[in-house]
Amino acid sequence: MIEWRFLRALFRPARRWSLAACLLLALTWAAGIGLLALSGWFITATALAGAGLLPALDIFTPSAGIRAAAIVRTLARYGERVVGHDAVLRILTRLRGYCFGAIARLPIERQRALRSGDLQQRLTRDIDTLDAIPLRVTGPLVAAGLAVLAAGLLALWLAPPAAALLILATAVLTLAAALAAAWRGQGPGRELVRARARERVALLDYFGGLADLLAYGRLAAHQAELRRQARAQACRHQQRERIGILAEQGVQLLVALSSLAMLGLSLHWYREEVISAPVALLLSLMTLGLNEALSSLPGACWRLGESLEAVRRLRGLVPGEPVPGMPRPSAGAHSPSAPEPEDPGLRATQLAVGYDPRRPLLDPLDLELEPGRPLVIDGPNGRGKSCLLETLAGEQPPLGGEIRLGGRPLAEWPERQRYRCIGYLPQETLLLDDSLAGNLRLGREDLADRALWAALEQVGLAEWVRSQGAGLDYRVGERGRRLSGGQARRLALAWLLLRDHPVALLDEPFAGLDAGTESRLLETLVPWLERRRAVIVTHAPARLPGHWPRLTL
Repeated sequence: MIEWRFLRALFRPARRWSLAACLLLALTWAAGIGLLALSGWFITATALAGAGLLPALDIFTPSAGIRAAAIVRTLARYGERVVGHDAVLRILTRLRGYCFGAIARLPIERQRALRSGDLQQRLTRDIDTLDAIPLRVTGPLVAAGLAVLAAGLLALWLAPPAAALLILATAVLTLAAALAAAWRGQGPGRELVRARARERVALLDYFGGLADLLAYGRLAAHQAELRRQARAQACRHQQRERIGILAEQGVQLLVALSSLAMLGLSLHWYREEVISAPVALLLSLMTLGLNEALSSLPGACWRLGESLEAVRRLRGLVPGEPVPGMPRPSAGAHSPSAPEPEDPGLRATQLAVGYDPRRPLLDPLDLELEPGRPLVIDGPNGRGKSCLLETLAGEQPPLGGEIRLGGRPLAEWPERQRYRCIGYLPQETLLLDDSLAGNLRLGREDLADRALWAALEQVGLAEWVRSQGAGLDYRVGERGRRLSGGQARRLALAWLLLRDHPVALLDEPFAGLDAGTESRLLETLVPWLERRRAVIVTHAPARLPGHWPRLTL
């Protein structure tokens, strides 16, 4: 199954840390079992020695063993938490990067189709759900197996083989009960994950549309629906916890019965003089001590349903992505690697663009970008200007016709090579909550400070940046909130100027600028634009050089 392949590839880089966490957990449980068993043996032996039934008793060795078991148990538990959570955080960090990167590579129309609440749910709760795999699924399963193995070997050393067989039978029955609980709980677990997403979407829709709900008198109905979903989700939680509690109590009962059975066998062997009285009590208490390890198995198994559903949802978000850890084929990987075009011409033939194949936004059009003569596109809002640029950039598939870059269909170009040829400035200014340098170096970490200052000079921001005191380390804030709209737009333009794209597609590059700033900026941009093939979408075509070709939509 693809879900299991996904999980294996995801956890493979942290397998050493995960294995270390499993071993530490097994050591914790083994030390706890040893502490209980050795304490019982020591108390019994001390009582028999005091009654004169034992000729001699070495009190130093068992007391040292008890202290050692107590210390090892504490240290191993602490180490397991540190190592285990470190491994999980490494895995989740990698998974978040994988998911964000995969979403960023989705075509624009696919990103627009994602509901905000569902997207947030997948990028937060679904990813966090996967931390149950190493900490609460594989870890307890492996550690319980090792603890049972250690207890069985000790029982085989101290008593007849029947003692080890009884411990093994207890473990097998517990695992069977855990698998039954998992089978019973997988369906509710999957539905629990799906319902969380529906609840998040409904809640965000409620707050986002509160004004409309009030205006149209639908507030009470929407609130009632939210309450219904909350009650249904609470019932799912109760059902899941009920399954888990019943399974855990059943395991505890099974371990208690096994401990009583071991006590009966031990007393029989004691009467037959096969084992001593302290060993008899040790075997019974050791079996009882398995409870901590075995009682974790039902929870480990029934959480698996939630985790697998979270994997399915993440895979459904980016179905074309390979599992993390495997090479990610770039767009057009089915074709041989395309050489860099000598003449990166961009040409469209009978191009139809839009979001609905039945209703294209534009009539089919032909266009070819000429070097040194930027194409100026204008027209009223809603005519499809931005959609045309998205399509030319390869962010949006055309509804009809063909786009060729360097003589080859645009869809056949690998993603990295396509972006090396085409620079695209979208209508929305997108900035990271980072420094000016961090934003300008995005995708080009090799750029020197001198080049960054030159780009800021070119867009008229250098003087203002120097006045702030922090220089290139000035943080722009979330979505560039510490910049004005015009400053944010010029910073985005500076980012584009630092790339040597032979094709430039600019959607409203002068938005938010006053006439004077736009005029000064245009003086520096004209030579840059006339050295490449470019398209400029604008609502003020008269401000651009008159000899540039025009297209009115």
